[in-house]
Amino acid sequence: MNHREKAEKIAEVYAASFLKDAIGHDLFIGSHIERLLADKVNLIYQYVEDENYFGAAIKHQNGEQFVVLNTFHSLRARYFTAAHELWHLSEGSLMQDENFDHERAADRFAAAIMLPKALIMELWNKFRKQGDEAAILQIADLADVPYMTVVRRLSELGENVLPVKKITEMEWITVRSELGFPISASDYSSKDTRFVAYEHAVKENVEKKGLDILIAANKLSKFAPKLAEQYQHAALSRGHVDEDES
Repeated sequence: MNHREKAEKIAEVYAASFLKDAIGHDLFIGSHIERLLADKVNLIYQYVEDENYFGAAIKHQNGEQFVVLNTFHSLRARYFTAAHELWHLSEGSLMQDENFDHERAADRFAAAIMLPKALIMELWNKFRKQGDEAAILQIADLADVPYMTVVRRLSELGENVLPVKKITEMEWITVRSELGFPISASDYSSKDTRFVAYEHAVKENVEKKGLDILIAANKLSKFAPKLAEQYQHAALSRGHVDEDES
């Protein structure tokens, strides 16, 4: 067994265990993957116009863990990235040696938890009567994953999907239009910049430790612009009151 095969086999085992504990094998996780991830780490949403940057897992020297998701990409890609990064936080990831192929394992783990084996095979056998392309589109929509992820997962499970194996993600959007499928919001990005844990920490410092609201507004301008604007308005109002009193 080579490094790639070992990584895929181990990832599949840990994915099955994760699904059993998290949600079961008979449902698609879809967008809920971000909620599951947020329960484990500090989740940061960042908008960076870079096609090659999807996200990152970061561990601070104090042991605190962070995952960054680039909201420049489609929702489908974003959810898959969240599942990919979840591998790097898993017990399975921590137990491997230095030669282990973590990136391959992370992709296989992500595919396995977003597209549970029994469920995808049941739907594939049901939907493919309408044609392979239509079946792939329907499964991708139900699971909220990239079309190419569905194709790759089916191939990993022994299904022959060669005619559509080289279709790019953008080409799949054209295919769905040609087949009469409605436009899917998951094919597009949802621009967002957010760091909830940081926002809560700043608010707590304002409310309990007397942090100046203008300083707080400056700290939150990037990750919580609406709250920053509220603090700015409050500071201006307070300034007018102080001027009137003087």
